[in-house]
Amino acid sequence: MADHSTSPAVGPVGGLRSLTPAMTTFVVVDAILVLTFLVLLVMAVVNAAPPATPGASQETVAPETTPDATAPDAPADAETLTAFRLPSGNIWCAMTETSATCTIVQFTFTPPELPEGCTGTVGNVLTVSATDGPSMPCQTAAVAGAPDGTTVLEYGQASTVGEMTCHSSTNGATCRHNPTGRGFSVARGGYTFL
Repeated sequence: MADHSTSPAVGPVGGLRSLTPAMTTFVVVDAILVLTFLVLLVMAVVNAAPPATPGASQETVAPETTPDATAPDAPADAETLTAFRLPSGNIWCAMTETSATCTIVQFTFTPPELPEGCTGTVGNVLTVSATDGPSMPCQTAAVAGAPDGTTVLEYGQASTVGEMTCHSSTNGATCRHNPTGRGFSVARGGYTFL
């Protein structure tokens, strides 16, 4: 007598029956959804802002591109910083009671011609003093960023030391001798003598 017991049908892969068209569609749609989720997750991680560091500006602002045409009014609540840097880190300034000097590390403007006798460069440093007014002096040393620990002067803030006031803005740094109004404004894209 022949044995007529039924055994499971063996499919082409691993002993399983082949999927019905509906099940195949379901698996394909699930795979597409999982892949889409993974792509979005990777994009979110890549585009995430870096974690905030203590003391750093929380505001994302484009670097200073165009200098102010005029110096802002001296604020009543100005700080008294003898050295500061702008939030971008590209401009930093040093002040005394009768002078202010700002250094711009990177710029796109065309600097003036070298003054007679200058064997260095011009363009990275602007200065104003009570006696000499604004200028762009010859520099023979390499240009460096702000010294470690230099205080950040947030955009919209100012520092007044003696007769000098410097402003930090998204338009760069503006410094002037208060009694005469003479000074300068400098940004990545240009500079102006006031």
